[in-house]
Amino acid sequence: MRETRTIFTNGLFFKNPVLIGALGLYPVVAAGYNLRAAVQLSLLLFLITLPTALICCFLGGLVPNWLRPGAVLVISAGAYLPAAWYLNQIFPGSLNALGIYAGLTVCNSMLLSRCNDYAPFHLARAVLADVFGCMLGYSVVLCGFACLREYLQRGSVWNTNVGTYIAADKGTALPFFGFLLLGFAAALAKWADSRRNKKTERQVPRA
Repeated sequence: MRETRTIFTNGLFFKNPVLIGALGLYPVVAAGYNLRAAVQLSLLLFLITLPTALICCFLGGLVPNWLRPGAVLVISAGAYLPAAWYLNQIFPGSLNALGIYAGLTVCNSMLLSRCNDYAPFHLARAVLADVFGCMLGYSVVLCGFACLREYLQRGSVWNTNVGTYIAADKGTALPFFGFLLLGFAAALAKWADSRRNKKTERQVPRA
């Protein structure tokens, strides 16, 4: 149970796939400029990743290494169909609003990495902990950045006015601004991970 908790917290923060692994950057910096789109993308990615990871886990070593990346992509493409339908039921018109970003979720680098490199070689419990931890960690970064960028740009959150304009310019919606935010957040996450590693080393008894 302790190991499962560690896997989950690593995905959530200490080994956050975006901040530490630099995975799935494009939606964060390009599409994550308002909270509504960020929540929709996060939910869509989760709905695709969960079944894809479990299928890859159950297949295990049955798929050879050279074929696995393509197989993961095919599985995630199949999972996209019900996931997209369900998302559109919760948020009508969301697929049209997300445009190309919805389709690109199928080949999100974080999804492909976790399902290709981790899921086939671990037990289902560990895979579930990894999926939930990574998805939550990814969503926190995506939605947090989107919330800040929307507020800076329009003084609103989820299209609801919450204050006066701060930036009042479209610059906060540009990918460059997303990369700036990501750089500062990644530095903070790496600093926290470094502190945790040093603390762990001090706690290990010397022979």
